Amino acid sequence: MQWLQRHAKWAWPVALVVGVLVAAAVRFWPGPEKSPAEGGPRAGIAAATPSDLASAARRLRFLQDQMNRLREELSAAQTEAALRRSRAAAIDEMLARGAMTEAPPFLHDDTTVRALQKIMREAAEAPAAPASQPDRLGTAASVARERLRSRLEALREQHRREAADMDGQAEALRRRLQLLSADIRQIHRQITRELDDRAPDK
Repeated sequence: MQWLQRHAKWAWPVALVVGVLVAAAVRFWPGPEKSPAEGGPRAGIAAATPSDLASAARRLRFLQDQMNRLREELSAAQTEAALRRSRAAAIDEMLARGAMTEAPPFLHDDTTVRALQKIMREAAEAPAAPASQPDRLGTAASVARERLRSRLEALREQHRREAADMDGQAEALRRRLQLLSADIRQIHRQITRELDDRAPDK
């Protein structure tokens, strides 16, 4: 009895594993080769082996992972394009209002913009020069204003170009996603067809 009790602890797990392996072999292992008359419409076509199905499954997972990466890239490209367009619109509004000493936060890191705006602010805050003396600060402010306008116009066009570039990248990514989707659907159909053909009731 003690011998039986000791071996009963592992006998059931072993039996369970053997049962799973037998079921898998019945489902996936090729049956007896049929003659063309018995094989139906797919007679003469070699049946896919388990290794073929495993290869298709690996290919499917690879394509799905690639699609997920492309979707992330597409989302990033669309977000960046929207950001560039919003910055171009902000600069356009700034120029239209003539608010040259004001700037949205994304322009705070531009040293050229900051330097030119500083000259303009200092000229605006300084007392007016006597009529008998040249208004050097006023002249410097006028020059700075023109240079700042040119700088802002250049930045606006740069953001517009970058937005257009990101739109182009997004469109290319969408085309690649469409091709990947077609490949994934084809592999899905292949796997489903092969599993149906190998089902026990076939």
